[in-house]
Amino acid sequence: MPSIRRRAFLSIAAVSGVAGCTDLLRRSSTDEDTSPANRRVSASFGPESGEWIRSTRSFDNDIVSPTARPPQDEPNERWSARDRGSVSDIAVADGVVFAGGHRGIEARRLEDGDRRWDDDDENVVFVAAIDGRCYVANREALVARDAETGDVVWRHELADNSRLRSFLEVDGTVYYTADGALHGVHADTGDRRWTVDGEAREGTLALADGTLHWTTVQTHRLFEPKGASRPAERSAIPLDGYDSRIRPSEPAVVDGTIALGGFDEDFRHGAPVRCLSSRGTIWSRPFEPYVPTPATVGNRLLATGYDNRSGGLDESTVASFDLETGDLHWETTVPEPAGPPAVADGVIYTGGGHPGESASEAGSLFALEVETGDVRWELETDGARAGHALALVDDVIVLGTRGGVVVLE
Repeated sequence: MPSIRRRAFLSIAAVSGVAGCTDLLRRSSTDEDTSPANRRVSASFGPESGEWIRSTRSFDNDIVSPTARPPQDEPNERWSARDRGSVSDIAVADGVVFAGGHRGIEARRLEDGDRRWDDDDENVVFVAAIDGRCYVANREALVARDAETGDVVWRHELADNSRLRSFLEVDGTVYYTADGALHGVHADTGDRRWTVDGEAREGTLALADGTLHWTTVQTHRLFEPKGASRPAERSAIPLDGYDSRIRPSEPAVVDGTIALGGFDEDFRHGAPVRCLSSRGTIWSRPFEPYVPTPATVGNRLLATGYDNRSGGLDESTVASFDLETGDLHWETTVPEPAGPPAVADGVIYTGGGHPGESASEAGSLFALEVETGDVRWELETDGARAGHALALVDDVIVLGTRGGVVVLE
């Protein structure tokens, strides 16, 4: 099937009011580290061909690979590594797979699975491979490691009982969200630079076309990064119209369009799928209670979602919506909770497993047609704690399961 390319999308949405938005930039403390960093990752930094640098592929969370050609027919296993247990997140860069989970972090060669290094940094939640660094986030700290050796460069401790939700790096500063705030960390040392008060509204991040996007429960904010200094807020888009509190998944910002998912933290309602531009909301419609980061392909917004209320994780919905109007193109139901709709060469790859404690529980990986939603194949896996971590690079699928890492070709 030929690759389906995205097209630029220009909205005519009404401008949203931003009065008072700068009040949210009040300082949490007066001591700020604005010293210059030797390490400088450009705002234009992104994955090369054969890379998937974090769970959502890139800083703009565009989970559509323009170069990957993974198997469209049922794949075979190239190699697997099941000696370190469950994998919760994956990144791929420079021919190396970085996989993190509750037993730590490991780096293996993509070609043959040869182990490069590992470490017992327990309860890894997020992994990113950025310009020679492997960033690892667990429940206690954000850790920067040398990607080639695994050596720790610095360790930034999180506040007690906090939870890091999203992070990225640009121009000498590592940005992360936790404790309902936006934090800046020195890229050389891991020392705190500054904190922007988010009024306890837990948020997620994207960086696209030089603009930092910070999505919280009630607002999507756009900032201009300022290197070592705190970013300057440009505008804010209210996110309203729902009675429940929708905690956001990471926004996909592609060709000027902002695609949002999220989950209902009250476990009572469906979360919306939203499409925004920098000028405001274009459309919003209710979907499932849990909606990972969507994908945009051509005139389509592709979304997955499942019911996370009372452990009801028996099936997921995969759907295609018109990017301009929100009209439904098609909807397909698959068993198991599904992760984000990773896309390459006209095919959606997604899947997962029930997050029960038994390691013997199986899950599934699915391949669906972008145009029709038809399931091309279903493959049994070792399961997952809900959605599978995966990366689409070159001609393979790199899959994180409850049993470990599997590379399919």
